[in-house]
Amino acid sequence: MAKRGKIKNKTTQNEDKRPFRPRRYDKFILIVCEDQNTEPYYFRKIKAQFPANTVYLREIGTGKKPKGIVETAILEREKIHAEIGKSVDEVWIVFDKDDEGNNDTTLDSFNEAWKLAEKEKMCIAFSNEVFELWLLLHLIDITHDVAIPRKEIYKLLEQQIKQHHQFEHFIYKHGKSNIIDSILAIGSEVHAIRRAAQLLDGHKGKKPIEANPSTTVHILVKRLRELIDWYSYDLK
Repeated sequence: MAKRGKIKNKTTQNEDKRPFRPRRYDKFILIVCEDQNTEPYYFRKIKAQFPANTVYLREIGTGKKPKGIVETAILEREKIHAEIGKSVDEVWIVFDKDDEGNNDTTLDSFNEAWKLAEKEKMCIAFSNEVFELWLLLHLIDITHDVAIPRKEIYKLLEQQIKQHHQFEHFIYKHGKSNIIDSILAIGSEVHAIRRAAQLLDGHKGKKPIEANPSTTVHILVKRLRELIDWYSYDLK
């Protein structure tokens, strides 16, 4: 498979003029996110790189807690099935630790969400503490043995982005999609995947909710990259 350092927003020429016929697609993927803006925007950038009529990817932001995200995914999966008359091949749940696990009630809810996703054969892209850790890994190395609170991740993101002259006035605001545009411009996806894998290795034996910092978003991104390469092969 070809390796990429940065995500490039390359769309097929005249893409907006093509008739939209989802039944003609070879594969159907649903990605349901916790965040309503940043995460769906990120996956929309990757979706634009699939050749026409190959992978039908629907990205959805919910603004819900983990269990609500999984329940939304179940409903959306059935909705897509009704629309296209075919089953969804893969469902991915993208959510964060946030405040889950801070007490017995939130921990129980978190565990219920995880078990429900597994029961429904859904894949999980989980970040501890937040999705923005995945973005930060595009820029710098992070050690696994020191927990990082989300506010520190936001602060580091702003500091690192500001070091690049084209973003010297960048101000991080949670939920704004401009963070994605800056990461795509200056970050390395290849390095982020390597760093995320290293963090997971450092947390072997720990439950996901205890593994701070860590993320499995790279597994989802690698999967999408494999599909892009597969369906792009005949076009080379």
